[in-house]
Amino acid sequence: MLPQTPYNERAPKPHESINDLPVHPATRRQIFLPASESRHFTRKDAAKIFSPTLLPADARIPHPDLIDIERDLQSGMPREARLEAVRQRDEAKRLLREKKVQKKLDWERDNVVVVPRQRWDFRFQHISVEEAGRDGRGKRGVGWRYGAPHEDRKRGQVKIPTSVE
Repeated sequence: MLPQTPYNERAPKPHESINDLPVHPATRRQIFLPASESRHFTRKDAAKIFSPTLLPADARIPHPDLIDIERDLQSGMPREARLEAVRQRDEAKRLLREKKVQKKLDWERDNVVVVPRQRWDFRFQHISVEEAGRDGRGKRGVGWRYGAPHEDRKRGQVKIPTSVE
């Protein structure tokens, strides 16, 4: 299961770095699973054995684009085809981001009433009582943060940005 490369002094071939990913708590224990030799055992299979909700390392990596580029390289695609594939994936992501922003703008245009004043613009949006939840502290209700502790004070909450657009 570990990659093997014959030693070559002139052109050493580096392996995939195993230090780039943080260690997930579910993977800290050792599990011995008998598997047949004919079965192709992947990272996805290993993740499911550790925990049914654990994503494989390929899905948890901060830059999934690099995985796609490396897969294209390993499959033997020519350089021009790889560059075109990267351009297409980037264009698809850009269109998805633009679609998401446009959807948000359309929703605001349809659901938010803006009353311009001299110093401020008042923004009104429809609020339903059912959205506040059973205890009245739902995130979609009015004043949901008053009287409840902030989540960022809890242990284990991520307070720094985890992605860059």
